[in-house]
Amino acid sequence: MDFQDRLEHRLATDDPSHNLGDSLALAIPNCDLTDEDHRESRGGQDTVITVTPLDLLPHELLLAVFRLYIGMDTPVRNLIVLGLVCKLWRDIVEGTPGLWSRSSGKEELPCLRKALAMAKDIPLEIKYWEKAAKTNNETFFAEIGARVVQWESVAVTARNWDPAPAIPKIVTAPNLTRLSLKVPWDQDWDRGVVTLFGGEPASPALKDFRADFIPVAIAPLRLSGLRSLELKKMPVISESEVLRVLMDSPALERCALSQLTCLTEVALPSQQQELRHSCSQSRAGYPIIQLLHLHYLVLHGLPVSFIHLILSVIRAPNLGWFSVECRIDQDDQSPTSELFTAKISHLIPTLKALTSKAEYVEITSFSEVDWTIWIGRLIIGLGERRLWINHMQETLDWVFANLGGHLETLPVSLNFREFHVSSDWFIWLASRVKVTKLELWTGSLSTPEPDPQPRKVISLLSQPLVSANNQWLLPDLESIKTNVVNEEGKSKILEMVNARHSFIREERERRPQSIVLKPFQKIWLRGGKNDVSSELGPNLEFLTALDKAGGDAEIWWDDVKWTGTEGAGYDVQQSRSKCVLV
Repeated sequence: MDFQDRLEHRLATDDPSHNLGDSLALAIPNCDLTDEDHRESRGGQDTVITVTPLDLLPHELLLAVFRLYIGMDTPVRNLIVLGLVCKLWRDIVEGTPGLWSRSSGKEELPCLRKALAMAKDIPLEIKYWEKAAKTNNETFFAEIGARVVQWESVAVTARNWDPAPAIPKIVTAPNLTRLSLKVPWDQDWDRGVVTLFGGEPASPALKDFRADFIPVAIAPLRLSGLRSLELKKMPVISESEVLRVLMDSPALERCALSQLTCLTEVALPSQQQELRHSCSQSRAGYPIIQLLHLHYLVLHGLPVSFIHLILSVIRAPNLGWFSVECRIDQDDQSPTSELFTAKISHLIPTLKALTSKAEYVEITSFSEVDWTIWIGRLIIGLGERRLWINHMQETLDWVFANLGGHLETLPVSLNFREFHVSSDWFIWLASRVKVTKLELWTGSLSTPEPDPQPRKVISLLSQPLVSANNQWLLPDLESIKTNVVNEEGKSKILEMVNARHSFIREERERRPQSIVLKPFQKIWLRGGKNDVSSELGPNLEFLTALDKAGGDAEIWWDDVKWTGTEGAGYDVQQSRSKCVLV
């Protein structure tokens, strides 16, 4: 899963058993009415008439509540249940076609037909996720195909079939405004190029287009006037076509381009020569592209030269979120020489605005060639085979020099996996930024034992770099989080905390006004891997010693806060089931 997938990944769930009528009835008790309100004399007998506050709500308010409850994945049966609560609710549900406008592949065929019949002639939102579908794709699209003029939104996630034939081969769906075609990120597509609408241009009504991991032929669609464009891992789109779409979509609000492989001369065999020619055409003469409404821009996994081209020609003064992840593929390339040049200087005021309210800086790395710098609403990622650690340094220097010196004073969270990094690099980092949080991670599902590198990093934190000057590495460090907790790792952690806190105590006695080293506020340890127990019990001796060395620092083992041996009986026994790392 790439950077953007990790950034955007989420899980939506729906509880089919949820009954809005029951929830509202329980939430709003009966009103206290007078005897006259409750009784009606009929033939000498009193008949009790029960009136609830729900009966008194205006029609429009009930409808608003129903609309809030109903989502894309709300089963049709839940709508039917709403209509069974009372006649008023039934009249509202059955008399409002808009409540039935969402057609999902999760429905059984009878429910799908029920929803289509109740929706009448209003615009339809169509969603088909093959993995969760209860209706065969051919059957599903045959049912909705007869209503193609009502299609307003179509979202298809395919795994084992080509979605193009399932969508009727029409010239266009005249009212289609949103189209999303996706293949799961962990599945390779091997069915060739997908041609939509019989190779004809898309309707001018189409405003939002998304294609993930599926090679849709973009050029024949002649996309223009878009509000949103999202393309990921597309091998059949050229550089010139990307720029044409941007130029012809001045009202664009959202743009995400990721892993457009043709731009690295990797294309389907039948189109390779044509695409290479398109991608290598002269870039001179591209006009300025005004995108005054663009507020969200993502450029991931693209050659640094192409990212530079886009940033040099667009004008997006109202950008509210920008994430860029570029590839450094050549020995003579670097961020400052290829990306942060004078040709993108017009973006500096916008980038300043994105970082102006930042409260901290986050620097993350999963390897020596994978770095991400996150400041406010600006994310800069650097990766690929020719990335060196000095490239990250260049990037930080450019950010501080051009986006505001105040960013250097922000607290920094440093998060990285094991890799070989010299003490000189840490010394440089400490001289440029104020690291207050550190996360060190080691090992993986395929690695039975942790790499020793993070323990070396911990050792660097255990003593002054220059004894005579009492210069410590990362003197502002207040929080550390790590899974380096095998026996050697625990020994190194305890040694580090002891050394730093002992120094602080000594300095308080000798020179209380000139202490440059901060004590730990939080120490968070993770077990469960590398043959280290995730339970508190086997680690009581270590945690007790760490608690003593850490002073006032909070100590956490997995998700359990250590409260000392006095509370260990309760914490360990009662919370043992919660101490398993999942």
